[in-house]
Amino acid sequence: MFKFFKSKKLISSLVALFIGFNLATPTLKAFAETGSDSINVELLATSDLHGKFFTWDYATNKEDKTGSMAQLQTILKGLRSNNPNSILVDAGDTIQGNSSQLFLNDPIHPMILGMNEMGYDTWSYGNHEFNYGVPTLKKITSELNSKTTALCANVYEKDGVTRLAEPYKIVVRPGLDGDTVKVAILGMVTPNIVRWDAANLKDYVVTNPVDEAKKLIPELKEKADVIIAVVHMSESNEYDEQGSGAIDLANACPDLTAIVAAHEHKAMNQTFHNNILTTENKNGAATLAQMNIKLVKKDNKYVVEDKTKDVTSKLVWVQDQTTKAINYEADTDLSSKFMPYHERAKADAETVIGTLKGGDLVPSNEISGIPSAQVQDTAMIDLINNVQMNYTGAKVASSAMFNANANIKEGNIQKSGSALIYPYDNTLYKLQMNGKQLKAYMEWSAKYYNQFKQGDLTISFNPNVRAYNYDMFSGVKYDVDISQPEGSRIKNLTWADTGKAVKDDESFIIAVNNYRANSHLLKAGEVYKQGEELPKLIESDVQGGVGVRDLIGQYIKDVKGGTITPEVDNNWKIIGNNWDSVQRATAVKLINDGTLKLPTSEDGRTPNVKSINFSDLKGLGYKNIDVVSFNDFHGSLKEEGKNIGAAKLAQAINDVRKSNPNTIVVAGGDIYQGSAMSNLKYGKPVSDMLKAIGIEASSVGNHEFDWGLDYINQWAKDGEFDFLASNIYDKATGKPVTWAKPYKVIEKDGVKVGLIGLTTPETAYKTKPENVKNLEFRDPVKAGNEWAAKLKSGEVPEGKVDVVIALTHLGAAQDSKTGVITGEAADLAKGAVGIDGIIAAHTHLQVSGTVNNIPIVEGYYNGRSLARLTINLDSSNKILGVTPSRDDLYTRVGTLAVDGTVKGIVDKYNEELKPILDEVVGSTDKDLTHDKNAPGVSLIGQWTSDVMKAKADTQIAITNGGGLRIPLIEKGNITMGKMYELMPFDNTLVKMELKGSDLKRVLENAIGNESIGWGQFTGVKVYYDINKPLGSRILGMYLMDGTKVDMDKYYTVVTNDFMATGGDGYDFTGAKNVLDTGIPIREALVESLKELKAKGKELSVTKVEYAIAGQPPISGGNEEPQTPGNNGGETSGGNLPKTGSLIDLDTLGGLGAIIAVLGTVVLVREKRRRKTIA
Repeated sequence: MFKFFKSKKLISSLVALFIGFNLATPTLKAFAETGSDSINVELLATSDLHGKFFTWDYATNKEDKTGSMAQLQTILKGLRSNNPNSILVDAGDTIQGNSSQLFLNDPIHPMILGMNEMGYDTWSYGNHEFNYGVPTLKKITSELNSKTTALCANVYEKDGVTRLAEPYKIVVRPGLDGDTVKVAILGMVTPNIVRWDAANLKDYVVTNPVDEAKKLIPELKEKADVIIAVVHMSESNEYDEQGSGAIDLANACPDLTAIVAAHEHKAMNQTFHNNILTTENKNGAATLAQMNIKLVKKDNKYVVEDKTKDVTSKLVWVQDQTTKAINYEADTDLSSKFMPYHERAKADAETVIGTLKGGDLVPSNEISGIPSAQVQDTAMIDLINNVQMNYTGAKVASSAMFNANANIKEGNIQKSGSALIYPYDNTLYKLQMNGKQLKAYMEWSAKYYNQFKQGDLTISFNPNVRAYNYDMFSGVKYDVDISQPEGSRIKNLTWADTGKAVKDDESFIIAVNNYRANSHLLKAGEVYKQGEELPKLIESDVQGGVGVRDLIGQYIKDVKGGTITPEVDNNWKIIGNNWDSVQRATAVKLINDGTLKLPTSEDGRTPNVKSINFSDLKGLGYKNIDVVSFNDFHGSLKEEGKNIGAAKLAQAINDVRKSNPNTIVVAGGDIYQGSAMSNLKYGKPVSDMLKAIGIEASSVGNHEFDWGLDYINQWAKDGEFDFLASNIYDKATGKPVTWAKPYKVIEKDGVKVGLIGLTTPETAYKTKPENVKNLEFRDPVKAGNEWAAKLKSGEVPEGKVDVVIALTHLGAAQDSKTGVITGEAADLAKGAVGIDGIIAAHTHLQVSGTVNNIPIVEGYYNGRSLARLTINLDSSNKILGVTPSRDDLYTRVGTLAVDGTVKGIVDKYNEELKPILDEVVGSTDKDLTHDKNAPGVSLIGQWTSDVMKAKADTQIAITNGGGLRIPLIEKGNITMGKMYELMPFDNTLVKMELKGSDLKRVLENAIGNESIGWGQFTGVKVYYDINKPLGSRILGMYLMDGTKVDMDKYYTVVTNDFMATGGDGYDFTGAKNVLDTGIPIREALVESLKELKAKGKELSVTKVEYAIAGQPPISGGNEEPQTPGNNGGETSGGNLPKTGSLIDLDTLGGLGAIIAVLGTVVLVREKRRRKTIA
C-alpha cells in the first residue's frame, strides 16, 4: 500500500502543479499585484468534514472519492502554489462521523492530524464537536499545533466569563509597501447545541451568536481591516431561534465583510444577505470554498470599497457534479500519514457481528430516488426500535432513517452495517409520556410528507424537514394519512399488543435517542407548545451510555444469538394517496428509465421534494378520459344528513370537468323515485337537474318502472340524455325496446368510448309486475358481450370504438377486508368479453376494485359518492388501462360548494311543494326515535308496525329498520313532508299466512343483523341470545296473549312489498295466500294520524318490549337475561326499502325458491296512484 503511494509521487506533483495553474484567477494572483493600489485576500474554507479524512466510507466499507481531506490537500497545494499567503479555515463538525469515534483517545485524532498537516489557521467548533462531551473536545483541541486556533465565541465555562475557546483570531498577511493586512476570523456555533447535547453542556453557558458578534465587532474593527465570521450556523434560523442563522447575523452586523456558514450540508455560493457575502460547503469534504476579497488602501487603512462586487466566492468540487468524474485525487503524502488510521477503521468496519438470513433488511426501491424505508415499514427500522425497547423495557420506541442508502444485506453482518443504518453516536434515553403527547410527537414527525394532491402519482418529502427528523414508531399501530394537512395525519392509533386505542391519559415508557429527547421532547418548541406538559426524563444514557449503534451489534450477538432475519411487523402504513394505479405504473416506469426526474430542493440537500403528478405525464403526451357516475339517486334533491343534495353533487361534477375536460358523466339508474319532491312531481325536478348537470346517459333501474313506461321516455327528453338498455327486449317484437338505446358512442380527444346499458333481471319482480309484464330482461352477460363485440368490431354506424364501458343497474358488493367483489356486476366481469370497465348500481353499496382484471365501481346511493373509471392512454392513444376509484363526497358534505343553477331548481320546487309538504297531518305527545342499529324495536318502528298490523288486520307486522329513514319525529306537529322523509318510497302492504317455523326464520334475520340493522315488528314477543350466531339467536316466540308460537301453525303476517320479495335478505319462502294490498304504508300512517287529529287526539306510543334479551320467563329457566349488544353505526343510513338490494349472500341459494313462491302470487289489484297529492 505504501509502495503504491510512493510510485505515484511524481504524478501527484505534476497534477498539483497543473491544478495550481488551473485554479489561479488571473486578476487575483498571489496576494498583491506589483504596482497595484489594491490587494486581494484569499480565504479558503471547509466545513462539515464529518471524519472524512481518507477516500473511504467506513459505513459502507467502500472506497469513496467524492470528498476527503486527502483530496482537499491536493486542491490546496495547487492554490498555494499560486498564492502561498491564503488563509485556511474550517467551520466545524469535523471530528464526528465515518468511524472517527474510534480515535477519540488516540494521541492525535486523524482529523486534527490533517488540520495540522494542511496548515489550518482556525477551526470553529460545530455542534457535533460536543457529542462526546467537553472534556473529550478539550483533549482533541489540545492536539492542534500552534498555527491552528480553535474558535468558539459563544460557549462559556460555568462562570459565564471564561470562554471554552478563543472568540477570534487576527490573521496577518503581507500588504502593499511592506505593511500588513489584518484579517479577523470570528468563530461561533449555533445556540441550538443546548437542544442536541443538553446533558454534555449542563455545566456550560451558551449565548446567542448575534449578541456575541455585536459585542466583539467594535473591538475587531480596531484590530483588523477585514472581519470574516466563520460560523457553524445554517443560512436561516432553526427552531425559530432568533440569531441562530447567518441571515440574522448579516442583518445585525453590517460591518462583517463575509460569512462562512455551515451545518446545513448544502453547497451555497455567491449569496448575499444585507450586502454580505455568505458561502457554505457541501458536507463530507466534497468542496472547498474559495473566497477573494479585494482591498484598496485609503488613508493608510485597507478597505473594501463595494462588498457586493469586491467580495466573491466559488466552490471547488472534488467530483464533477455533471459527469461524476473525480476532479482531484488524494494527496499521496497526506494519505500515507492517514494510512494507519484507515487500516484500523477498515478492520473495525469488517468485524463480523452476526449473520442476516432470509433477505435484506430494506427491500429494493420501487422508484429510483424514493427510499423504501421512508415510505413503508421495514425490518431495518423495526430492528433499531426492537433494540431500543429491549434495552430500556419501553413499550414504544422511535427511530429515524439517517441515510437514504441505509440497509444491511443478506449474509455476514459487518460492524460497518450497523454504522450504515445508525451512523451517529447517539445514546439511549427513557422518557415517560402519555397518549396525547405521543400523538403530538407523531404528528410533528408526519410533517415529513407533502400533502397528497389530486393527480399525484408518487409520495414526496417536505423540503423543510430533514430525513433525520422523521421518526417511525414501534409498539403501536397507526396510519399516516397524507391527504390531510399537517397536524391531522395520524389515524387509527392503537396498541400493537392489544389492538386497543391509545388513550390521551395513558402513561407509558418510550425509548428515544438523546438527540430527539433533548432537541424536541424535553423542551417546548416544535413538538410541544410553551406551557404544555412535557414528557418526563426517566433515565438518560441507558446501558451506561453505550451508543445505540453499538447496542445493535450487542443485540444481534447476545439476544439473537448472532443470527437475525428481516422481521417486519408492518405496524404502520401511508394512506390517503388515492392515485390512479395505471397512471402510477406509467410514472414509475418513466422515473426509473430517467424520462421523468424527481425534483430536488433548491439547496440540493433534500431529494424528491415534489410529487410526480399526472400533469407531468400530460406534458409527455399522456392523457386520460374520466367516466364519472352516480347511481340510485332516488330523487335526493335536498341536502339532508349524509345526502349531499343535487346542488353540491352538481358542483362536484363541475369540479371534475374542470380538472379534466375529457369527462363523461353518466348515471346508474334508480334516479327518480324516492323523495317527496320527486314523487309528488313524478320526476320532473330530477330531469331538470340532470339537464343542468349535462349527463350523457343512464342505465335503467328497476325503480324507473314504478310509475309506468310512459314516464321513462319523457324523462330522457326532459333531461336531454339517453336511457341505455341492451338487455331489455319487447316480448311482442323480440327486439330491444324503442324507448331506450342499447348503446351510445361518445368521442373525447380522438378516443371513441362505447357505453352499453344493462339492467338487472331482478327488475321483473323488483317493481310492479304489471308495469313490466310485456318486457323480457335477458342475461346481462350475453347481451353485454354481444354489444361489446359489435362496438369493437365496428358493426355500428359510429364505427369501431376504442373502449367499452358497461353502464349497468346490476348489483355489486365488496368485502371491506378482502376487497373481493360479488354480485351481478362481478358475474358480468367473470363472463365478459370485450368489456373494459363496469359501472354497477342497485345495491346502494360502495365498490371500487377489479374482477377478472375488469374494473368495477359503484357510487353508494343518494348522490353520496361519485364513482369513476379513468381510461388512461399514451401519446399514441393506446389504452394503457382503466382505473376504478370512488370519491365519497358525503364525508366532507360541510365543505362542498354549491352549483347555483341546480340550487335554483331545488329551491323552485321546494317553494312550489311547500303547501303540500307543510300540511300538518297529526301530532305526537312525545319524541319518537329510531336507530336501526340499536337493539330491539324503536318507537317509530313500533308505531309503523302497529299501523301496518291494524290496516292489514293481521296478528303480526314486520318491517325493515333501514326502511324507516329518519332518526327522530319530534314531539308536536307532524307534517306530510316529515312522512315523506320517514318513508320516501311507495312501498305497499303485503299480507300472507306464515307457518311458525317460517316466521322464526324471518325474525332470525331481524335480530342483531349487522348488515341491515334490527328488524321492526309487533304482535309477537321474541326472546333472544345476541351472543349466538345470526340465524340461531331466538330462544322463544310468544303472541301478545302469552301463547307460544307453534312451529307448525300458520299465523297472519303483514310486511312490505320490498321484504316480501327478498329485500334485505328476508326469506318468506313457505308463505301462502300472499296478497299485495296495493296500500302504500306511508298513506296508512298518514290516514291513522288524520283520524286521531279529527278526534282531537295526539299520537301516543307507549313502549312495548317486543325484542327481549334473555330466556323466556315461561320456560322455567333460571338464566339471567342476556344484555343485547349494540352494533353501532349511522342512525339514518342503510338500505332503502324496495331498492332491489342484493340479497344477502347466505340466502342467494334460496333465490330459486323465492321466485317459485312469487310465481304463485296473485296481484288482486293495482296500487292506487295518489295523484290527488300531486
